[in-house]
Amino acid sequence: MRVSIFTILFILCLSFTSAGQVKLGLKFSPSLTSSRTPTYKDTIQVEGNGSNFRFALGLIVDNSFSETYAFSTGILFVPKRISFSVDGPHPNTSEVYNLQYLQIPVTLKLYTNEIVPDLSVFFQVGGAPEIKIFEEADKETYTLIDSFKPLDVNVMLGAGVEYRAGINTVLFINGSFQRGLMNIVDSTTPEIGDDFAIRNTVFMFDLGIKF
Repeated sequence: MRVSIFTILFILCLSFTSAGQVKLGLKFSPSLTSSRTPTYKDTIQVEGNGSNFRFALGLIVDNSFSETYAFSTGILFVPKRISFSVDGPHPNTSEVYNLQYLQIPVTLKLYTNEIVPDLSVFFQVGGAPEIKIFEEADKETYTLIDSFKPLDVNVMLGAGVEYRAGINTVLFINGSFQRGLMNIVDSTTPEIGDDFAIRNTVFMFDLGIKF
């Protein structure tokens, strides 16, 4: 199943090579993930339990239609750790879940002129749909979450620099902020019910190369 997903998405990325100047690349992205879980009721309170450090990586495809803008997509493996504390009628506790997503960014990159020879600044804006491919609870005794939904959608804002290291080689670094728009959990716990929601926030720092 996972192999089929990777194959389909890879073919979709390559389909963008029909127009413009296309560059394929690889990137490695340390990231901080936190959970937005503000849930307050008379009997129970749920709050995010800090940020978690993870590493994302994958293939990117940049299709440049001019010197100043490009369509950017790709296939990224993005692990996340969901952690929150629960204050309720039972002893205070916390729950931790490990998730893995395939992210397919759909963004626009806007470039400045070269600020020094071969070095340009760019800004990136768009969305980042994600497909869940794995979920696991740290313990089997958790009861607040029934399951995680298969899809998530993030809005993405970022900025960075690109350096042309050769005729066909570009190095880049950039940072991005991704804010999840969807509630990613289902919960039927009577104490909290439909009021319980989790949305992700991710700060990502990208190091990469394009050919």
